[in-house]
Amino acid sequence: MVTNSEQLKGKIEFRNVWFRYPTRKENWVLRGLNLTINPQDTVALVGESGCGKSTFVSLLMRFYDCDFGEILIDGKNIQEYNLHSLRQHMGFVMQEPVLFNYSILDNILYGKNSAANSEVHLSAEIANALDFIQNFKEDDGELDLTKANHLKTQLAQNEARLVGEVGQKTFDDYKTALDMIIDHEINNNATMKGDIDLREQNLKDMQLHHGFEIECGVKGSKLSGG
Repeated sequence: MVTNSEQLKGKIEFRNVWFRYPTRKENWVLRGLNLTINPQDTVALVGESGCGKSTFVSLLMRFYDCDFGEILIDGKNIQEYNLHSLRQHMGFVMQEPVLFNYSILDNILYGKNSAANSEVHLSAEIANALDFIQNFKEDDGELDLTKANHLKTQLAQNEARLVGEVGQKTFDDYKTALDMIIDHEINNNATMKGDIDLREQNLKDMQLHHGFEIECGVKGSKLSGG
């Protein structure tokens, strides 16, 4: 059983690995793959869509088990490792990032809920996100809701002219629609501060920049694509 990072050196071996997805038994994705990756190596898997790049990682993380052959880490079959401990020793960044509807701090803590603030800060730095977090402007995180509120204000300021152009009913429909958009944003994007960060006080060993409290919104909708 894996219990700490010092027990894994990280030599990865795929020995005659065959694999097909359970829902597509007629298609083999990997056919007798043999590959050795030594500790500290940097390896890129390159190929067309469907050739097995993501499958390679999924098998290594044991999201699936191979049909034939074996996968080893440090000479030991990965099925012999404790699954939770094995995955704790791996960092997995998907090509489509997923953000939960909580703060940036809470999202980072999903990776390790016992992390100290200093570790959170270091993680953001390693991910090249620290500058973005610490340069964040308060109004940047409310783009959708601010736009809806702004439109509602403009609607009210120009009510007489707009009613004359489109009629009272259409004007009222616009106003109702904006109210629904604003209510939807509030109901779906609001979270309770600190409802994920339930760590002991001693783990908050340094003061984090207020940018870590930015609410990400549903699927990161409150942050810019960049």
